[in-house]
Amino acid sequence: MKGEYLKPWLNELITCTLCGYCKNVCPPFDEILWDGTSARGRNILAYGMLTGEIQADESVAQRIYECTMCGDCERRCPSKVKVPQIVRAARAELVDMGLAFPGQIMLAENVMASGNIFGDQEVMLPKQEGEVRVFIGCQFLARPNKVKKYLKILEMIGLKPKVQEEICCGFPLVSLGFVHKFEEHKKRLAQMLAKEPTITFCPTCTVFLKEEYGIPTRHFLQAVAEKLPADKVKKLEVTVTYHDPCDLARGAKVVEEPRRVLSAIGAEVKEMPKSKNTTRCCGGGGGILSSNEQLSAQLARNRVRQAMATGAKTIVTSCATCEQTLKKGATSLAEAGEGDIVVRDVADLVWDALRSAGA
Repeated sequence: MKGEYLKPWLNELITCTLCGYCKNVCPPFDEILWDGTSARGRNILAYGMLTGEIQADESVAQRIYECTMCGDCERRCPSKVKVPQIVRAARAELVDMGLAFPGQIMLAENVMASGNIFGDQEVMLPKQEGEVRVFIGCQFLARPNKVKKYLKILEMIGLKPKVQEEICCGFPLVSLGFVHKFEEHKKRLAQMLAKEPTITFCPTCTVFLKEEYGIPTRHFLQAVAEKLPADKVKKLEVTVTYHDPCDLARGAKVVEEPRRVLSAIGAEVKEMPKSKNTTRCCGGGGGILSSNEQLSAQLARNRVRQAMATGAKTIVTSCATCEQTLKKGATSLAEAGEGDIVVRDVADLVWDALRSAGA
């Protein structure tokens, strides 16, 4: 039924006063400078789709799918309009109209066929018995060496991680508008996961498993911040800047724990002006990589320039997607002669500190 997904959001849509405060914090708008690329513009498009005043076509789909879903617009909005949820609903309408992009359709089909976003039928879960369940997530399952490092760090701080059968949390399906596929997928995952305390590696999984499945989650760095033995780490004496992943900072509201971990291992943090709950998307959020790769690359370069301006020679982050996107941005700027900066996972530094101390 046309309008099925947007209709519940009518009150939110008419609450928007079109003040435009959201434009100041919208990464795609900052780059494209067309109103349709701002949160306000997307609200207008969604309202038009709902009332029939705007006929959805590929140009409308392009604007709706350019949202990075970073959530900074909702933080900035005086009326707290839930723009990311409205965008999700608008995308669901577009999917039903056959206006999803080929890359997004392929991603959704991958999840349904293989249980992960990459369509990897041979993915090897490092199943093991333990006392604390961990949920690894698609982005990490594609990086087995990184998973080994994360699990080893948990063991080194005194935890016994338990790895069980899992499939994608399903957020990519919801965020891209594949609602019907998600409902089917959700049943499969819900049967696999008991509602027990879970450590997650991916910030998005941290938030989504809690909100959608009612599973008590905490991110890997929260566990490290709590358990890291101060007498068993070697101070690294390095200077870094920390990129807060949007879902971790604004979604899970985890901003101090990563900084406590970095301080504990001897890393001085030079803050970017847009940090903590005002962090700026790296260009990897909201499925933009599958709808507008060029825009994603530009947002990544913008974020890396902000990091370079701190004077730090290393960006650290705690999200596999952010790490990958920032690395592409840093490489692009280095090739253009704009400077060099290294991108690393916070876990890499924790590993160095623990290994150097012989923990």
